[in-house]
Amino acid sequence: MRRSRQFLSLPVVTLEEGKEIGRIRGLVVDPACGEVAALLVQRGSIFPEQKVIPYPRVVSVGSSALTVQKASNAERLASLPQILTLIKENVQLKGSRVITEGGAALGHVVEYLVDPGTGKIEAFEVSGNPAESLWKGKAFLPAEEVRTIGKDVLVVRQGAEKTLTKSDGKLAEGVKNIRETTNRFVNKARRLQSKMQGDEFAEEEPPHDEKPV
Repeated sequence: MRRSRQFLSLPVVTLEEGKEIGRIRGLVVDPACGEVAALLVQRGSIFPEQKVIPYPRVVSVGSSALTVQKASNAERLASLPQILTLIKENVQLKGSRVITEGGAALGHVVEYLVDPGTGKIEAFEVSGNPAESLWKGKAFLPAEEVRTIGKDVLVVRQGAEKTLTKSDGKLAEGVKNIRETTNRFVNKARRLQSKMQGDEFAEEEPPHDEKPV
């Protein structure tokens, strides 16, 4: 996987002509599909020319360059109405709040990770703050936990906080503590309920030396 910011400023090189046609200046996200739909490419600085590369036309994404087959794979925005619509929607994932279906705040998106082969968004890096969410620090949230990608908010499935993991694969510490506290409370409540039920049964049971009529 590759962080979205690692795409920025990469030169775009054509395989057939062997030339650089510009550098990546932005990513266009399709919120309905949860993927990068296109890349914005700019050439020149004094009189910059901007074009668009639909992501399926990307051949490979390397550490030093991104490759496409030919220069014509980059088109003017006016010739790609679907991409133009997405740009007008202006869905910016970074900074979006992360809210569960139940209305709990998990923090906000600081980065997202993309499969360079497909453009599919695989995970979101989420930052939590105790003042506005259940935990603090940064952790990764699997994309499959996301129900809706909106312009301002990512709505995630109930219980998605259980899947938040740090880069070392461990459960985010704040969420772990919350889970442990909740489990202790639930177990204590269950023990108390069992004890109360046991006392009720004991009261209803007749004395052993008393014969039923």
